[in-house]
Amino acid sequence: MAKTDAAGLLKFLQSIVPAATPVTISSEINLLESLEIISNEKAVSAMRTAALLIPPDTPATFRGLVNMLAQLMKMNPKITDAHRKTIDESLALAGQGGDFPLTFGTFLPICQKLLERGGRRKGTSA
Repeated sequence: MAKTDAAGLLKFLQSIVPAATPVTISSEINLLESLEIISNEKAVSAMRTAALLIPPDTPATFRGLVNMLAQLMKMNPKITDAHRKTIDESLALAGQGGDFPLTFGTFLPICQKLLERGGRRKGTSA
């Protein structure tokens, strides 16, 4: 999917899904893949496996999203020790704040920022 297609899908979802709608882990995983925020084959496979094992109505949380993204980044074979240290420091920082359930009003803007920051950059895969 081209970046413009992902942005179009995101705008479409922002226009039709009520902001207060709770995000499930299943929908979170589907969107991260559909928007190609996560595109590395091993990471996508791991997310799909998780989606099969986690009950479909399990609510997604901010801390859960941060932890999942961090673990997926750590699966990337190109990761360095410096990257791991930064990820661990970021997880510790995120852990200091309170956790909260994700709604589409909070999750879609996070996806938008991830897309704007590159999500998948040329020559790499998230």
